[in-house]
Amino acid sequence: MVFDKTSTLTHGDMQVTEVVSFDPERAWAERLLAIAASVEEHSNHPLAKAVVASAHHHALPHINHGEVEYVIAHGLLCELDGHRMAIGSRHFLEAHYQVVFSPYETEITALAQQGYHLLFISLDERLVGMIGLQDNLRAEAHEVIAQLRQSGIDRIVLLTGDRVEKAQQLANALSMDECVAECTPESKVDMVQALQQQGRNVLFIGDGVNDAQVLAQADVGLAMNQSTELAQQAADAVLMQDNLHGVVLARELALKAMKLVHSNIALTEWVNSGIMLTEALGGLSPGGSALLHNGTTLAVLLRALAARRTSVTR
Repeated sequence: MVFDKTSTLTHGDMQVTEVVSFDPERAWAERLLAIAASVEEHSNHPLAKAVVASAHHHALPHINHGEVEYVIAHGLLCELDGHRMAIGSRHFLEAHYQVVFSPYETEITALAQQGYHLLFISLDERLVGMIGLQDNLRAEAHEVIAQLRQSGIDRIVLLTGDRVEKAQQLANALSMDECVAECTPESKVDMVQALQQQGRNVLFIGDGVNDAQVLAQADVGLAMNQSTELAQQAADAVLMQDNLHGVVLARELALKAMKLVHSNIALTEWVNSGIMLTEALGGLSPGGSALLHNGTTLAVLLRALAARRTSVTR
């Protein structure tokens, strides 16, 4: 069982709690938040929604900017007053635009150690600030993880784009077996493929656009109720309610369904074999044989319908 973090193990309603400017003359804290919100309003990511909500809460003005380019699972790009602006993860700014973070390591580490999700902003490849957001673990997460283990899941993995410190904190809190942080959509797929090559059947639970590839790669892809349309299209199933209890119920129903399938197959084989043997020995007429054969088929269908009614009532 492999979990995404944001909006899966945690709620999607993040809150902006820290805005830090590294260049107060060009982008003081309030202007930094206003700029970020003006650009992030073009994204449906939970981080973007939190930034926009915070700017609205503080009645900050909209800042005019150029066309916004959305880089999946990384961040946003746009032109602002003739400057090239980038908003996103540290990896995005550092690896793709060579933004230097070293002068601000103390401030960054301080927030990271407190479990903040950090969003960085650069102008012309120069770091000008960061926004710290906090998310809340779903109340049912501990119970669901425990129930999955009791049901026979022997390995539970967390895959997330968060930094190592924050991801490991969550994995430890939920007693997960493995944590892989700072993931890209491609590395999530690679991780699932590695598990499959070990002979494991993998169920992945996610919600975002960046989870679409891995939802399709997993043996079973399960999308959250509030997930993006692309994630729901890529998944094999979608939870009908916005909580994790559906993961446990879905597994329980799947196990019961497969048990019923195997039981029906065995029942049909035994009854039909008995019918064929009895008919071969002259104990049944062709009409009686056909009647018993069709009766077996109806019995199997009735057992399936009875199981369906039980599932629906739950």
